[in-house]
Amino acid sequence: MDHRARYLTLQDQLSRNQAFWRPAPFHVARPEWCARQPEWAAQALQLDDVEVERLNADNAALIAWAGEFVPELRALQTLIELPRLELPADAEAIPGRLAWGMPGRKQAQAEAFAEAVEATEHPILEWCAGKGHLGRLLAERARQPVLSLDVDATLCREGELLAERAHVDQHFICADALNADAAVHLAGRHAIALHACGDLHLALLRGAVGQRAAAVDLAPCCYYRTRDAVYRPLNPEGTLHLTRDELHLPVTDTATAGARARRLRDQAMAWKLAFVKLREDLAGVPTTRTFKPVPSSWLSLGFEGWCCRLAEREGLDVPAHYDWAALEAHGWQRQREVMRLSLVRHVFRRPLEVWLALDRALFLERAGYRVRLAEFCGRELTPRNLFISARQYNDR
Repeated sequence: MDHRARYLTLQDQLSRNQAFWRPAPFHVARPEWCARQPEWAAQALQLDDVEVERLNADNAALIAWAGEFVPELRALQTLIELPRLELPADAEAIPGRLAWGMPGRKQAQAEAFAEAVEATEHPILEWCAGKGHLGRLLAERARQPVLSLDVDATLCREGELLAERAHVDQHFICADALNADAAVHLAGRHAIALHACGDLHLALLRGAVGQRAAAVDLAPCCYYRTRDAVYRPLNPEGTLHLTRDELHLPVTDTATAGARARRLRDQAMAWKLAFVKLREDLAGVPTTRTFKPVPSSWLSLGFEGWCCRLAEREGLDVPAHYDWAALEAHGWQRQREVMRLSLVRHVFRRPLEVWLALDRALFLERAGYRVRLAEFCGRELTPRNLFISARQYNDR
């Protein structure tokens, strides 16, 4: 199946089944699909914690589970399967002089990404480089000069020092990737970006096409980090328009989160759901209204302190005496329901992500590039493992 056929088939499945993934159980206690599929809803709500975590960690298991209630959803598994670019068993470890200052997981991701990159004869531009860990590795591997671009001057200075220490041909430019002027650096270069978020990787793609970059290797991330309230496809045949909340769905996979991170995630969700109830009771605010992210450090305030701090920020007057124990119990009950009903939404998590990646791949194909879409590593290393690789047809 070519990219266009896969894109359109996925789009058709997502469109016909959008009632399952558009409403978020965090905001809508019982999405409409619960009435249409009462057996599925009932089974989801009865799952124990172990089964919830198992399904959340396995896209194939999620889709197989969904297929028991909606048989046509079994087809999603084939649509999300992509080639895996495995790291060779005899791959050499990153030399210490290149790995200096590189966190362990980031190091493994950079190694897998670098191995997936097919070298070209063009100088490399590292987009949204941070300290340039990936660029430093490719400067050594590809034997090409690397220009690393980042908006943070401090990271650029630190990256320069690391490049000097590693004795590689890598230099930094401090520039905002969202500024149109940054795109001029793409002309004639081989652009690379590991986990560039939302508008940042869209700016890379548009800039690469506009400046005729020789090659692009990209692992996109955080599609929801965009200035636009609604995502409109890059391709004329695209019909799915997605809100930021819907763009967030593909990156809710937490396969690499540890037990402590999951506990804090659950606690934060329960407390937020409790606050939604508090806000609704005191001010009549609809449960569908969102609020700004809450600093994780606030969790140390305890439940009552956390709620009062958030209420103050949101301009909500809280009575002097309130049944905080009952409110927290409500939050945990809702958290349990949300985690289970969200499994149905998560069935479409990877299909949406693959559709978004295909939207980007087809954008490059329409601009005259040959493109491959694959996975550069296993999801146990990072769930954001999609790899878009593009080359101009007249280039190696």
